[in-house]
Amino acid sequence: MRDTAPTMASSMRGWAVTAMLVALMVINFADKAVLGLAATPIRKEFGLTAGEYGAIASAFYLLFSLSAVIVGFVSNRVRTTWIMAALAVLWSLTALPVLLAASVPALYVSRIALGAAEGPTAPMAVHAVQKWFPERSRSVPTALINMGGALGLAIAAPTLVYFIGNHGWRSAFAVLAVAGLVWVVLWAFVGREGPLDTYDAALHGAVGPDARAEPHVSYRRLFLNGTWFGTLTAGIGAYWALALSVAWLPTYLEDSLGYTAAEAGRLVVVPNIAGAAALLAAPWITGRWMRRGATGRIARGVTGGLLVITAGACMLALPFAGGSVAVLLMTLSFGLPTAVFPLNYLIGAQVVPVRRRGSVLSTSTALVTLAGVVAPAVTGRIIDAAPSATAGFEVAFTLCAGLLIVGGLVGLLTVNPEREARSFGLTG
Repeated sequence: MRDTAPTMASSMRGWAVTAMLVALMVINFADKAVLGLAATPIRKEFGLTAGEYGAIASAFYLLFSLSAVIVGFVSNRVRTTWIMAALAVLWSLTALPVLLAASVPALYVSRIALGAAEGPTAPMAVHAVQKWFPERSRSVPTALINMGGALGLAIAAPTLVYFIGNHGWRSAFAVLAVAGLVWVVLWAFVGREGPLDTYDAALHGAVGPDARAEPHVSYRRLFLNGTWFGTLTAGIGAYWALALSVAWLPTYLEDSLGYTAAEAGRLVVVPNIAGAAALLAAPWITGRWMRRGATGRIARGVTGGLLVITAGACMLALPFAGGSVAVLLMTLSFGLPTAVFPLNYLIGAQVVPVRRRGSVLSTSTALVTLAGVVAPAVTGRIIDAAPSATAGFEVAFTLCAGLLIVGGLVGLLTVNPEREARSFGLTG
């Protein structure tokens, strides 16, 4: 007889693992954002142009995607708990080049190494959590993992700005390195592998011997279908906006809107708080909607597409607004798109067998995050070529808006997880 009721101890362990992985994502995103928060003193110290700084910011993503793919396939054979610990140790060590000999080459080495260590983190964290929760109850845990990233800047920005302003920009890198190592120690006591390791178990919560064996689905079919392509295009638009905000939003607030560094450090938190709310609300609402009979196509595909399109429309208007209206448009432009990430992970869980899920989610994430390689550097070149920083940001925001609108529209029209799950033989 199928065991569909996880024990209380198992449920508590699942939520403990989720809490630890949310904390890891907070540190993860703070590591991404620290360069943007320290952009002004770093550029002044090393005499960097906007294009040169943008190239350093983009360097973070050079190995980000490749490492995500490699680790994703490794996760088919290695426990995700071990993978998460190894990644956290590695990215903590990447601060050493900056701390030991701060220079432009050291910044490049540090950011490239950090990107390689952090590339697999988000898909691996989601994969780890989804082994603890069946389909009917995985929306909130998946959302919380992604919300940890958005909260990373909201929680860390004031602290990092304090250290940068009072102890120099290098101190912020040191604080984050220590935080990563402390997390690893705690993870050794909390981290465990989840029991739901087949599609049938993950769908129904069954962990007994009667759980149906997974059908074999080729990678070609998993990657060449409308649903995967739709999540990919919507995700690329959203990630371009994310990479743009991490690298350039503090500078935009200072140079174009006239805020001080301290004010920019506070205001840059606002889109991340909005993003955190969207990250939690969208999966929770769509999950309830699906439990009442809605399809994943409508609840997750159409909703995600509309959120990305709305963000693109707001970004088109952003360069022409000022004051509180500009802050509102900025919040919607950079806050709304992030909600598509947990929705895409949930869509992936609907259509990918568990034993190939880590590799598929990581490969999809790798392709989406390639936008991060391009967005900061392209934005820097646009600003350098423009007659003023304000004019440059206008062009950069228009480009990002186009990617958001096109990506959201494609996702809205093509995502249909129920169709793919039936064609793969995962559901009847």
